[in-house]
Amino acid sequence: MAVLGIVLIALAVLFGLGVSVSSTASTNLEVFGVDFGVSVPTVFFLGALTGAALIVGLWLLKKGLGRGYRRRKEMRELRAQATSTPSDTVGGEITEGDATKPALETTADTPADERLAAEQELAPDPSDTKQPH
Repeated sequence: MAVLGIVLIALAVLFGLGVSVSSTASTNLEVFGVDFGVSVPTVFFLGALTGAALIVGLWLLKKGLGRGYRRRKEMRELRAQATSTPSDTVGGEITEGDATKPALETTADTPADERLAAEQELAPDPSDTKQPH
Protein backbone atom coordinates (compact mmCIF):
# COMPACT_ATOMS: atom_id res chain seq x y z
CA MET A 1 0.00 0.00 0.00
CA ALA A 2 2.81 2.42 0.87
CA VAL A 3 4.52 1.79 -2.48
CA LEU A 4 1.25 2.44 -4.33
CA GLY A 5 0.83 5.68 -2.38
CA ILE A 6 4.34 6.83 -3.26
CA VAL A 7 3.75 6.01 -6.94
CA LEU A 8 0.49 7.98 -6.99
CA ILE A 9 2.14 10.99 -5.31
CA ALA A 10 4.99 10.91 -7.83
CA LEU A 11 2.52 10.75 -10.73
CA ALA A 12 0.53 13.68 -9.34
CA VAL A 13 3.69 15.79 -8.92
CA LEU A 14 4.88 14.93 -12.44
CA PHE A 15 1.46 15.77 -13.89
CA GLY A 16 1.40 19.10 -12.04
CA LEU A 17 4.88 19.98 -13.26
CA GLY A 18 3.92 18.98 -16.82
CA VAL A 19 0.88 21.24 -16.76
CA SER A 20 2.80 24.18 -15.31
CA VAL A 21 5.74 23.90 -17.72
CA SER A 22 3.95 23.12 -20.97
CA SER A 23 1.00 25.53 -20.75
CA THR A 24 1.55 29.19 -21.48
CA ALA A 25 -2.04 30.08 -22.38
CA SER A 26 -4.10 32.40 -20.24
CA THR A 27 -7.83 32.54 -19.67
CA ASN A 28 -10.42 34.55 -17.83
CA LEU A 29 -11.68 33.10 -14.57
CA GLU A 30 -14.90 34.49 -13.10
CA VAL A 31 -15.41 34.08 -9.36
CA PHE A 32 -18.54 35.60 -7.76
CA GLY A 33 -18.94 37.98 -10.69
CA VAL A 34 -15.31 39.19 -10.72
CA ASP A 35 -13.14 38.40 -13.75
CA PHE A 36 -9.52 37.35 -13.27
CA GLY A 37 -6.98 36.92 -16.05
CA VAL A 38 -5.05 33.81 -15.01
CA SER A 39 -2.79 31.28 -16.66
CA VAL A 40 -3.81 27.66 -17.13
CA PRO A 41 -1.30 26.32 -14.56
CA THR A 42 -2.76 28.70 -11.96
CA VAL A 43 -6.24 27.32 -12.61
CA PHE A 44 -4.88 23.78 -12.34
CA PHE A 45 -3.17 24.42 -8.99
CA LEU A 46 -6.21 26.28 -7.62
CA GLY A 47 -8.27 23.20 -8.47
CA ALA A 48 -5.74 20.92 -6.78
CA LEU A 49 -5.73 23.14 -3.69
CA THR A 50 -9.54 23.12 -3.61
CA GLY A 51 -9.58 19.32 -3.86
CA ALA A 52 -7.04 19.00 -1.05
CA ALA A 53 -9.11 21.33 1.15
CA LEU A 54 -12.21 19.23 0.43
CA ILE A 55 -10.40 16.01 1.38
CA VAL A 56 -9.06 17.53 4.63
CA GLY A 57 -12.54 18.83 5.46
CA LEU A 58 -14.12 15.42 4.91
CA TRP A 59 -11.41 13.77 7.00
CA LEU A 60 -12.00 16.22 9.88
CA LEU A 61 -15.75 15.64 9.64
CA LYS A 62 -15.23 11.87 9.80
CA LYS A 63 -12.94 12.18 12.84
CA GLY A 64 -15.36 14.50 14.64
CA LEU A 65 -18.38 12.29 14.01
CA GLY A 66 -16.43 9.18 15.04
CA ARG A 67 -15.40 10.81 18.31
CA GLY A 68 -18.98 11.79 19.07
CA TYR A 69 -20.18 8.27 18.22
CA ARG A 70 -17.60 6.68 20.53
CA ARG A 71 -18.54 9.05 23.34
CA ARG A 72 -22.27 8.29 22.98
CA LYS A 73 -21.55 4.54 22.83
CA GLU A 74 -19.42 4.72 25.98
CA MET A 75 -22.15 6.66 27.80
CA ARG A 76 -24.74 4.04 26.81
CA GLU A 77 -22.47 1.24 28.04
CA LEU A 78 -21.79 3.01 31.33
CA ARG A 79 -25.50 3.66 31.89
CA ALA A 80 -26.32 0.03 31.13
CA GLN A 81 -23.57 -1.10 33.48
CA ALA A 82 -24.81 1.21 36.24
CA THR A 83 -28.40 -0.03 35.94
CA SER A 84 -27.42 -3.70 35.78
CA THR A 85 -25.03 -3.57 38.77
CA PRO A 86 -26.80 -5.01 41.86
CA SER A 87 -26.87 -2.91 45.02
CA ASP A 88 -25.44 -5.73 47.13
CA THR A 89 -22.38 -7.73 46.19
CA VAL A 90 -21.87 -11.44 46.55
CA GLY A 91 -18.92 -12.73 48.50
CA GLY A 92 -18.06 -9.88 50.44
CA GLU A 93 -17.87 -6.25 50.79
CA ILE A 94 -21.39 -4.93 51.19
CA THR A 95 -24.53 -6.99 51.75
CA GLU A 96 -28.05 -6.06 52.78
CA GLY A 97 -27.67 -7.40 56.32
CA ASP A 98 -24.19 -5.98 56.95
CA ALA A 99 -24.43 -3.41 59.73
CA THR A 100 -20.76 -2.41 59.68
CA LYS A 101 -20.94 -0.70 56.30
CA PRO A 102 -24.09 1.23 55.46
CA ALA A 103 -25.30 1.02 51.90
CA LEU A 104 -24.78 4.09 49.75
CA GLU A 105 -28.15 5.65 49.09
CA THR A 106 -28.12 8.00 46.13
CA THR A 107 -30.61 8.68 43.43
CA ALA A 108 -30.09 9.49 39.80
CA ASP A 109 -30.75 13.17 40.47
CA THR A 110 -28.12 13.38 43.24
CA PRO A 111 -25.27 15.61 42.06
CA ALA A 112 -21.96 13.88 41.45
CA ASP A 113 -20.17 15.91 44.16
CA GLU A 114 -22.62 14.73 46.83
CA ARG A 115 -22.30 11.13 45.70
CA LEU A 116 -18.50 11.34 45.85
CA ALA A 117 -18.65 12.85 49.35
CA ALA A 118 -21.01 10.07 50.48
CA GLU A 119 -18.68 7.41 49.04
CA GLN A 120 -15.68 8.96 50.80
CA GLU A 121 -17.56 8.88 54.12
CA LEU A 122 -18.19 5.17 53.63
CA ALA A 123 -14.58 4.34 52.76
CA PRO A 124 -12.61 2.81 55.64
CA ASP A 125 -9.96 5.02 57.21
CA PRO A 126 -6.52 3.35 56.94
CA SER A 127 -5.38 4.93 60.23
CA ASP A 128 -8.21 3.17 62.14
CA THR A 129 -6.79 -0.30 61.62
CA LYS A 130 -6.13 -1.95 64.94
CA GLN A 131 -3.21 -4.32 65.12
CA PRO A 132 -3.33 -7.09 67.78
CA HIS A 133 -0.29 -7.03 70.08
